Amino acid sequence: MNSELYRHAASATAGGALGSLMRFGVGVWFVHHHPESKFPWNTLALNLAGCLMIGLIYGWVENRWLFGIHLRHFLITGILGGFTTFSAFGAESVFLFRRGESLLAGAYILASVAGGLILAWAGERLSYTILSR
Repeated sequence: MNSELYRHAASATAGGALGSLMRFGVGVWFVHHHPESKFPWNTLALNLAGCLMIGLIYGWVENRWLFGIHLRHFLITGILGGFTTFSAFGAESVFLFRRGESLLAGAYILASVAGGLILAWAGERLSYTILSR
């Protein structure tokens, strides 16, 4: 492994630690404030916020030399990779189906997938709009 690859890995690792800590904090806050919720709002909110943020970042960094690859690994692979969680989304969807909450599970899946795509697109468009002024 060359030294450049080590720097990429270090950037992603540092960002991942920060993103995971942020995700943990949001999860703890949510459970503390909404202990009886049946719907996995915290994971939905984290994943949708992550989609918006990745759209903003991609729109902002495209064709910008000052935004180096290390910062991209730190923000996108690291922070957003640690902050969002597709595995929790999958497990929570299955859990809702097993509990007999098919309508809730369907709503969660639709909100996560459609909402994520819409917010990633909106973030990118917003970034282009802001930066083109």
